Parts: sequence; structure tokens; C-alpha cells
Amino acid sequence: MKCTYDCISCVRVWNMRTSFCICVCVFAVLIDKVCLQATVEGNIGGFAVLPCSSIDNGFKHEDITVYWRHNSSQNVYDILEGKGSVENQDPAYKNRAETFPNEYMKGNFSLKLNKLQYTDAGKYVCYITKAHQNPSTQLFVKGRGNHGAKTIAEGILFLILLNILQFI
Repeated sequence: MKCTYDCISCVRVWNMRTSFCICVCVFAVLIDKVCLQATVEGNIGGFAVLPCSSIDNGFKHEDITVYWRHNSSQNVYDILEGKGSVENQDPAYKNRAETFPNEYMKGNFSLKLNKLQYTDAGKYVCYITKAHQNPSTQLFVKGRGNHGAKTIAEGILFLILLNILQFI
């Protein structure tokens, strides 16, 4: 899994009239054993797998509690005592969110989100309670053929300009 790491701070260092901006990045793979921030892209109507894993593998099924949240508040999916739960799931994710129960004991709590919608874009956080880890994923949702919309808009603008030029 490729992770995109966020810079925690940027310090400006002045040295003989030259400034350098040094980003101090924290690599969670070394510190927390998980990615701090991953980036995933998906297409409208398609699916995306949002990664969430821990290399702590001393989990017992009854100890596995994981909460998936979107934009800090929406309940996407819960794993309670090693079992998937949609009891308190936000209706927007009904029949669209799933995990991989056979992977739980390996520390894999990734979420598959089906039938992607524009409103699915945003930050997802996976709270692994036993391991005290909260890896997050930024989901970007693209429309199919978005580049075509730009071409149509450019074409309309061109026609308008042609009509204006007729009067000049």
C-alpha cells in the first residue's frame, strides 16, 4: 500500500540570505505502524477500497473494535467484537459499505465503498481502538468523462464569441 504522508510543520530556516523551507514529516509506519494519511481515487458509480491496517496481530476476535467515520461524524461502518455492524450506520452508506472479515485477524480492517457518489468524497478515519491507531484516507471521487464537460463548455464559449464577433 502506498501512503501519502502529510507534513506536520514547515520551519523557515534563514542562512546567508537564503531561505529554505524544511518540512518535518512524521512517518507513521515507523511510529504508529500504520499510514497517517492515504489518498484514494474512485469514479462515480464505481468502488473504492479505503485502507486501514495495523501490524499488531495479537488481536482476539472479541477485542477487535474498529469505527469507520466520514468527515468526523458520519457512521460508515463499525466492527464490534470482531463482527461487522450496521446498526448505527448512516443511511447514506446502507448496502454500500463492506469490510473483509477474513482479514481481521491479520490486522486488515479496510473498507470497500460501492456505488460511489460525489458526496462520498472527503476524509475517512478508521479508529482501531485496541491498537490506539487512527489512520485516515482522503477519498476523491471523479465523474466518468469529466473532461468531456470541459470540452462542451469550451465549445459553447467559442460559439458565443463567434456570435459576438459578427456584430463587430
